[in-house]
Amino acid sequence: MGTVVHRSMRCLNLLAVITGPLLATAQSLPDSTAKGITFTGFVDVYYAYDLGHPKDDERPQFLYQYDRHNEVDLNLGLVHANYARDRVRGAIGLMAGTYAQANLINEPDLLRNVFEARVGMRLSPRTELWLDAGIFPSHIGLESAIGIDNWTLTRSVVAENSPYYLSGAKLTWTTSTKLEVAALFMNGWQRLRRVQNETPCVGTQVMWKPREGMKFNWSTFLGSDTPDSLGYYRLFNNLWWSLEGEKWGVQLGADAGVQENARGAWEDWFGAVGILRRKWTNGISAVARAEYYSDDHQVILFTGTPHGLTTVGYSLGLDIQVMPDAFVRFEGRTFHGVDAIFESDHGPVRDNTSFTMSMAARF
Repeated sequence: MGTVVHRSMRCLNLLAVITGPLLATAQSLPDSTAKGITFTGFVDVYYAYDLGHPKDDERPQFLYQYDRHNEVDLNLGLVHANYARDRVRGAIGLMAGTYAQANLINEPDLLRNVFEARVGMRLSPRTELWLDAGIFPSHIGLESAIGIDNWTLTRSVVAENSPYYLSGAKLTWTTSTKLEVAALFMNGWQRLRRVQNETPCVGTQVMWKPREGMKFNWSTFLGSDTPDSLGYYRLFNNLWWSLEGEKWGVQLGADAGVQENARGAWEDWFGAVGILRRKWTNGISAVARAEYYSDDHQVILFTGTPHGLTTVGYSLGLDIQVMPDAFVRFEGRTFHGVDAIFESDHGPVRDNTSFTMSMAARF
């Protein structure tokens, strides 16, 4: 979940870094068979036009990627270097862009441009059992912060409002090429530094690949993201399934969470997304998405409206693959909310439509 605050554009920092190769998904870690040091970089530049003409050019407050209206901007610029040996691996990196500004605004100043910083050790010479600690991509969700690793140009509402990154420790056991399980100890719900509490935050992940092109993932979070004086415990589940063929692909994902409130009652929120993609041999792909999100108790996002962030959304996209790791992408997207939670020239409205274009490359 990105931090909901007023986000103002700052001058972008020069990138300098040492970190791990870009990950195909937010859940995966670098291949332990890779040796030495490898370097990669990623640049994602976009233009988004919001028909609501939002105030101060800030797009809806629950979106943290491609969130600036009517300007050419850098969503994410990233440079990586990864170190890997038989029993040791590590990564550290910095980033810049509107994604970093929007999503890490409440983190300590010196950490706001950190994409990843971790070290890992293989606990057994004969078993793929790794302990990684530091800052790393979240184990939750089928979408990552790396644009071209996602089927759609923009992120779904469930992805934008669950963690993109975590800090803590992760114990990963790869039992076979088909199954990987992990247990996590974290500083909080997308936090580099924990809030003042003594309640541990833990999580689990099960990644199953029953056959080529198919993945099933179940991730959890349990803990408190509030001070001990409040003690609001949170339980969250994320499920997703992906099937990718030569021409057609489908992804389905669902989130469901509950959190204790001041009266001792439990308040829930949930969301779902479905994505369909068609690829052609000339490097062109078309993608369609439908999604639903309901947080009427305003656990994740406070809107001050009767039903909170409760909305359905649809998008259509077109991708052109210029090179294996270089894309030009187009997307039209619309939301329809139960309450008037979107800005427009005429005041709050229930509908929002936008168009986004991106040029992104990994090198």
